[in-house]
Amino acid sequence: MTESCLSTAGAARGVTTAATPGHIRDGADLAFAARDRNDAGMKTPPAAAFTTSHPHRRHVLGVGLAAAVGLASAPGAHARPRKVRPRTTWLTYAINAEMFWKDLPFLERLNRIADAGFTHFEFWGYDKKDIEAVAALCEERGLRPVQFVAGWGLASEAARAKLLDSLPRAVAAAKRLGATMMTVVAGNQLPDVSREEQLAEVVTTLEQAARLVEPEGLTLILEPLNVLRDHPGQLVVTSADGAAIVRAVASPSVKLLFDVYHQQISEGNLSGNIAAYKDEIGYFQIADHPGRHEPFTGEINYPFILAEIERSGLGKPVGLELSPRAEPKQALAAVLEADAQARRLASQRRS
Repeated sequence: MTESCLSTAGAARGVTTAATPGHIRDGADLAFAARDRNDAGMKTPPAAAFTTSHPHRRHVLGVGLAAAVGLASAPGAHARPRKVRPRTTWLTYAINAEMFWKDLPFLERLNRIADAGFTHFEFWGYDKKDIEAVAALCEERGLRPVQFVAGWGLASEAARAKLLDSLPRAVAAAKRLGATMMTVVAGNQLPDVSREEQLAEVVTTLEQAARLVEPEGLTLILEPLNVLRDHPGQLVVTSADGAAIVRAVASPSVKLLFDVYHQQISEGNLSGNIAAYKDEIGYFQIADHPGRHEPFTGEINYPFILAEIERSGLGKPVGLELSPRAEPKQALAAVLEADAQARRLASQRRS
């Protein structure tokens, strides 16, 4: 998946961005430093000691030392704890282990997730992972995988046979890891076959796959992908198409993966579609656009969208399938800031 930017008009899609918090880096660095001092047995100054004349910096520290403290510090700064020391956030977030700390081996990425105080993660393909090693590390550190990719291609008899052949292995991996969801993608449109026929094949494939996963208590989540930027030629692009397929399959074990990044590019109307398809949606992923980076780097108003996700009532972790623009800790600090703003917005709505 590529990460270059595409300029689009946010207003045309009905979504505008919150003010970009250029202060995030400074506030996050102080929060990280506070945790490092605690881990080293040093006395940490009270929050009032972390002061600055910049009003935005004062704001993020108000959130930061209640929320950002606990993100990963530099390697070797302190002894690695055995279990995650989880932070309190409004929503629960699952870091995508393929997109954070990409220069490190996979298991070390999971350690960094735990060091950052996150208990949930997601990843892409399972077939080349050492599932036993991942499971052992999850048990040691108190981590829980939420979902991974189980299949790509659903729109033909050949694709169906391939998925159904591999699905028992994916189910076994999910059960071993404690994951409850597996992503599937319809794949590219086929030449010389009508769109209607291909969508019917997708439904048939998912009906048969559901019979395999439902007895195991697992859910397949169908992900529409954008064709304008990342995945030209995809068959299932809009949330409307994905939701229609989910309704046609009519199984509690088949749901829609609503990736906010993809749907902003493909169709906009994010809050409207979240509300319209809340019964079909089984999982959310987030990243800003353009760039596929953390909140406040693009056109999406993430405090508002996170409040809409919470209002949908799904109550599951939100996947951070985003590429940090700079350091992972800065990206996570931005997520925490968006989470805190979303919580305040939801509170204001209810008062």
